[in-house]
Amino acid sequence: MKKTLFLLLALLLAASGVYSQAANTIVTELQGSVPKILVLSSDMSNVEVIDLVNANSAYLGRILVYTNTVSTVSIVISSKNSGVLVGQTPGNTDTYPYLLGFGTVDQIDLKNEFHTTYSSTVAGYTAEFPVKISYTKLLDMDDPVSADMYSDVVTITVVIV
Repeated sequence: MKKTLFLLLALLLAASGVYSQAANTIVTELQGSVPKILVLSSDMSNVEVIDLVNANSAYLGRILVYTNTVSTVSIVISSKNSGVLVGQTPGNTDTYPYLLGFGTVDQIDLKNEFHTTYSSTVAGYTAEFPVKISYTKLLDMDDPVSADMYSDVVTITVVIV
């Protein structure tokens, strides 16, 4: 009986040892990093043609700013020609003044850079800024300009501060 009990105990220990040696555990931690994201998009084209003869304003489109952080966003708007459309024909020194509208701010004179900020209080927020210009129709100008193609380049820069 002692031999049987000893044999049974030996078999139990051997069986449990086999099972414990066949089972292993692997533990791993998963990590992922999400960087700050700033996405700037617009429905404006690279060249916006405006009617200087029949209209005194033009809606150019909208700028969408998306960020995944709670942060302050700085927006700087500048004009290559200091806020005037310049005649493209060599020798034409005429200029056509205009004022920019950006978001809720109208009558922006781009003789100097325009600076504004907004704060996103929620991560994953998209802010929308309509862009338009206003100007005097050609026939309403005190000093009408020469027939020509007039242009300016406006740059809008957005930075997370």
